[in-house]
Amino acid sequence: MKSIKIFLFIAALTFTTSSFAQQKGTSFIGVSGGVSIPLGNWGKTATASSLMSINGTVGDVHGWASPGGSGSVDGGWFFSKHFAIGAMFKYGTHGLKGVDSLSQGYEESFDVDTTRTTHTNYKIWSIMPGLYYHLKIADKLSLTARVLVGLAHASTPQILVTIEDGGVFDAPAIQYSSSQTSFAWDIGAGLRYPLTDHLAIDLRADYFYTKPDFKINNSVRVNNAGREVTEYDQPLESMNLSLGVAYIFGKK
Repeated sequence: MKSIKIFLFIAALTFTTSSFAQQKGTSFIGVSGGVSIPLGNWGKTATASSLMSINGTVGDVHGWASPGGSGSVDGGWFFSKHFAIGAMFKYGTHGLKGVDSLSQGYEESFDVDTTRTTHTNYKIWSIMPGLYYHLKIADKLSLTARVLVGLAHASTPQILVTIEDGGVFDAPAIQYSSSQTSFAWDIGAGLRYPLTDHLAIDLRADYFYTKPDFKINNSVRVNNAGREVTEYDQPLESMNLSLGVAYIFGKK
């Protein structure tokens, strides 16, 4: 409930800032999309051999996240020649990699004939107000940078392992999806090239960080074999490369 109140406050602040900006100075609004590359433990996998032990991998720190896509909308108002206040809303998804290793680990741990692993995706949306910087470095090229701080809401994938032994299907092993809202920040820089007086292309690279403490439920198991995670308290950090279009208004 507290996280929802904070989110509503930030959203109201963003709307107020946007409205004020349109009246007082040069403003911009932009849309962009690109690739998001998971970093750290979140983007790593356990080895197949470590998943074949009788206890499997309990409390695995690896996130198994694969590169994904993201899209964002941002805007701001320049209160000086170089600095603006603004905000960004972003949404992204990441699939899982190394699923064959997960299946093989369950197969060996449960000592069954075959397993099949299916899953949904990680999903993250965030809203972050902050400070923007703009510097002209050539006739038709500018450097842009931003530092943003806010909230992110993330959910883990649901992982379902179908188990078959001797032609009989056993009850599946399920790691249910979990959601959490947490503090987040984003820092990045890029290049802006104007197409007209009011329209420009942005090419950006950003680093994103949030650290939700997920509590994860699992289906009832007859033993502790196979990978079983009940909590995931690791940073969800990524490098994001994006291409976008910005509209500048209030420009004289």
